[in-house]
Amino acid sequence: MGAGLRAVWRGVLIFERFGWVFIVANLFAMLLSLPILTAPLAFAGLAHMAHAAHSAPTVHPDDFWRGVRRYLWQGLLLGALNLAFWALLYVNFATFSRQTGAFFWLLRGVWFVAALLWLLVLLYVFPLLEEMERPHLGLALYNAALMAIKNPFFSVAVLFGVLLITLGSALTVVPFLLFTLSMLASIGSAAVLDRLARFRSGA
Repeated sequence: MGAGLRAVWRGVLIFERFGWVFIVANLFAMLLSLPILTAPLAFAGLAHMAHAAHSAPTVHPDDFWRGVRRYLWQGLLLGALNLAFWALLYVNFATFSRQTGAFFWLLRGVWFVAALLWLLVLLYVFPLLEEMERPHLGLALYNAALMAIKNPFFSVAVLFGVLLITLGSALTVVPFLLFTLSMLASIGSAAVLDRLARFRSGA
C-alpha cells in the first residue's frame, strides 16, 4: 500500500508544480463535462496534459485540448459505456433494494466491488493509452482492469487517496471547479507510470 500512497503523493506534487496550468485545464474540463456523456473525454484531455507534466519539463493548457482532439472518439465511446454501466448499476440496486436475503447482500457486494473497479479503470485507462504505441481503447480497458486486479494493495491505496480528495472537494463547490479532476488525472498518470516502470524492470 505504501507504493500506492507514494504514487498519490507524486501526483499531488506534479499538480502543485504546474498548479496554474492544471487549474485552467480543470475549468475547461468542467465546462466540457456539462453533458455527462463528454465527461470521460474531458478527463482524457486532462490525462494527456498530466502525462506531459510527468514526462516533460513544461506543460501548457493547450495540451488539454490536444488530448481532447487525440482521444475524441475513444472519449465519447467511453462516455457511452460509462453511462450504461452506472445506469445498469442503478437498476440493479433499485430492483433489489428491498431484498434482504444473503444472496442479495452478496450481489450488492459484487456490484459495489465492480463500481470501485470501474472507478480505477476510468482513472487508469487514458494514462495507459498514452503509453501505447498503437492506442486501442478495448486493450487499454482490459489492461486497466488487469492492473487494478493484479495490484490490489496498490490500487486500494490509490483509490483511497482519490476518494478522499473527491469527497473532501465535494463538501464545497470551489475546489471541484478549480482542481479536483486535474489532480485526479495527475494521480492516475503517476500510478500508471509507477506500475509500468515496475513491470518493465521485471520487479
